[in-house]
Amino acid sequence: MNIDQIKYVLEVTKERSITRAARKLHLSPSAVSQSITQLERELGVTIFNRSRQGTVPTPEGKKIIHTGIDILGKLDELQNELSDTTAPVSLKIGCGPALTYVVYDAFVLFNQEFPHVNIEIIEMDQDEVWEAFSCKEIDLVFSPFTREELQKQTAHVPIGFERLYTGEVCVCVSKHSPLYHQNLLYPEDIRNEKIVIYNSKRAKSLNEQYTKNNPTLFTSNNIEVLKAAVLDGKAICIIYDFTFKNHPDVLNGNLAIIPLNKESVKGYDFWVMYPAKQPLSLEARDFHHKVRELIHR
Repeated sequence: MNIDQIKYVLEVTKERSITRAARKLHLSPSAVSQSITQLERELGVTIFNRSRQGTVPTPEGKKIIHTGIDILGKLDELQNELSDTTAPVSLKIGCGPALTYVVYDAFVLFNQEFPHVNIEIIEMDQDEVWEAFSCKEIDLVFSPFTREELQKQTAHVPIGFERLYTGEVCVCVSKHSPLYHQNLLYPEDIRNEKIVIYNSKRAKSLNEQYTKNNPTLFTSNNIEVLKAAVLDGKAICIIYDFTFKNHPDVLNGNLAIIPLNKESVKGYDFWVMYPAKQPLSLEARDFHHKVRELIHR
């Protein structure tokens, strides 16, 4: 049993529906249902009866719910006690450039609940991730890797990892671009477009696959500079579907995120990583949970 499972059980009890509870939790119904099913298997009981009248707890489920309420209450008490101490709490969060805005949005939510925690967000390329773990200088990292890359590196650096999301490759264009109103693009549609590229191995490899012969306007390790060039209509940029998903310039129509044809484009796995030999703190777990919620929203 873990804290997330307790929260899911209590939310389903309140809403009398897995679908409504999942909506409140910003998760998919299948994710909530699978988590509760796993808990039922671990405990050897049925927690909910599902019928046309709704999802209601069994007698065994009611005992779990009462215990869960007590556990979360104790955790809140502990959190309040810890927040009153004078010892500062800090977190170092690493992230790939594609996740910068998602991690910042998670920080905004996190800071409302944990204003006493000092956060350092470090944008880092893949090689810098392994160095940070080797030097024990990082608490959490959100970054793209293949599973083979992770397994190879974890043989040398003891880290834990969980798949966070599979990002789809898209094209970011300005409202001034003739491509703006397209719903789907093919590599040949962007063949003559000028591009801006983030200055990292992963981004360069990505662009090598889809824009190898395109004229490059410039490269930079500043994502804001890249976005400014796209906003001005001077270039396009290859990104992942979530990179600017909730960004104001996308929401107000200044930028469009257009998928590339999936037949010729593969998805890329993004992971959350953490030191394997020490338990995650309450704060680190909460930050991870918020990033996961936002990226799946």
